[in-house]
Amino acid sequence: MSTAELFLSPEEIEKFVRESKIAPQWFYGYKDRELGICPYVTFYVYHQPEDYMAVADKFITVWERFGELVDEPIKKMFKSRTQVWLNAGDKRFPTDLRAEAAHHQKEFETFYLMATDMESPDASPLWSYSARVCHVPQMGYSTLKLIFCYDWYEDGNQARWREFVVDCTTSLRPEQAYMGYEVGNGGLSVMGAYESDVLERICADYFYGLDVDHPSNMGFHANDDEDGYINPARLGSGLRPPTWCFMLSPVWQRKLGKSEHQIRAELADPRIKITAIPYPRDKFNPDSANGLWIELGDLDLYPVEDGVPDVLIKANRLIRPIRCDELNLNTLDPWDGDPNPRFGYESSLRWMRRFDDDSDWPTAEQRAKLAPDNDEQKRLGSVPGGQPCPQTGWWFTPAKTSSRQYFKAGEVMPLIEGSDYGSTFWQWDADQSTPKP
Repeated sequence: MSTAELFLSPEEIEKFVRESKIAPQWFYGYKDRELGICPYVTFYVYHQPEDYMAVADKFITVWERFGELVDEPIKKMFKSRTQVWLNAGDKRFPTDLRAEAAHHQKEFETFYLMATDMESPDASPLWSYSARVCHVPQMGYSTLKLIFCYDWYEDGNQARWREFVVDCTTSLRPEQAYMGYEVGNGGLSVMGAYESDVLERICADYFYGLDVDHPSNMGFHANDDEDGYINPARLGSGLRPPTWCFMLSPVWQRKLGKSEHQIRAELADPRIKITAIPYPRDKFNPDSANGLWIELGDLDLYPVEDGVPDVLIKANRLIRPIRCDELNLNTLDPWDGDPNPRFGYESSLRWMRRFDDDSDWPTAEQRAKLAPDNDEQKRLGSVPGGQPCPQTGWWFTPAKTSSRQYFKAGEVMPLIEGSDYGSTFWQWDADQSTPKP
């Protein structure tokens, strides 16, 4: 496409959003670059150089198991040694993938294994596999991303898919992992990157449940053990806001400063399922803590007009202290005069904070309309710390995680000292139920 013209007109945006609400993976765009909203899972694996082949072997094993699920023919495969896409079945594609990985390790190269069921790797897929074993793992994560078919999943395969993902998580033991919806970009996304960036920014205004996941970009974080530098715009510096399922690994539990018991108590909710995944004891996990695979309700796009989903607010309130607010959301940097909407620094910050209690995403006007229609909550509003409580009940403050507290009328509501959030404002909790002991 020409970057001097609009990618989607207002009428096309309205149709794309409407159709995606009915059934995700409704594709639109230029021939061989059609894009759609797709369900996906990505694993970000941090490892040492000597673990290169162990990680590659696990990725290949997942590829073999993934092929047992796919109900559409794979059409394109990426040959890592020559960096070209081949038709599936092409005799030039290696039959021994582990030998290929060993070759790349010997040559000090990144090993890629990618496949799609589309004629073009630049189009959003129904099914795709994209693995990258980083040859300098201290500089970033090795990543594995799977896009799966929405219709297949909805057609009675939820339990089968969940079992597969939990098995993958147990094998890979990723430092981060996310599952949800995104604008499908299963491959390298070289030619379709601009259109994908544009569509992500457009859809972010319409769906709270949309994630933005670019493993080749977000996974490179320059984690240097010697000087400790971590790029603040990459996932090495923090987590993304979860929109469905995510991994809270031992590394991030330690940075959060909370035990498994505390995390389970804070996320206690019948809609939230937490599965403990054993992680090895090492210098990153001296306490032999479990990784926690956390599932937040059901797979849902959460259209903005339905309001901010409280189950996502709860999870994001937990991870806020370790959130990567400055994460770069674009594959390509924006430029002056770009006629299409794309994420910039300020809009990226607002999007990363969209589940915060004081968020104005997508706009302050829309957020005000979507606020709970609760006369008591409207009447009470926010109370500055240091002031008396106007109403007996449960309150919370964004200035502190796990801050939900019961106050009696007239009791002074405390100030939170040393908070990165800023001023303390106590807010009436719409859920006035007493937590179970």
